[in-house]
Amino acid sequence: MILHDFIYEWDGRTRDGNKPISWWPGSYHVRIIKLSTNDENVSFLVPYAVLLKNAKIQTPMKNTSLKNYIHTFAQKISDQYNLDMRKTLWLEIDDAIRVTRLNPAPKLAGTTLFDISWRDIRPNELEMLKPYMDDM
Repeated sequence: MILHDFIYEWDGRTRDGNKPISWWPGSYHVRIIKLSTNDENVSFLVPYAVLLKNAKIQTPMKNTSLKNYIHTFAQKISDQYNLDMRKTLWLEIDDAIRVTRLNPAPKLAGTTLFDISWRDIRPNELEMLKPYMDDM
């Protein structure tokens, strides 16, 4: 089930003192999917998926990839839409569909770092998510 479908844009600047997604402008089409069912006997370990596709709105310069900034982007989206970052599958749709999950690494100096490794989408994941990707 699609929970949210929107375009997320950033200009690479900070106004509130918080770090922006990246220091370069960008925009992405974001679709938040609930994977779990209403069946009480079935429980998903990863109940949400966030589909991301570069929107390239307005100028050709707005094409920053989220691959290097996914932890910052995921934190903002997770806070805004009440998602558990660790229990969400993050997909970037480009020439290839790449998938990651954000796993917190041991804390250093009070800052949470994430172990992020992108991989190709698995056939079973593609089969489940393909209907949500077709019109992105």
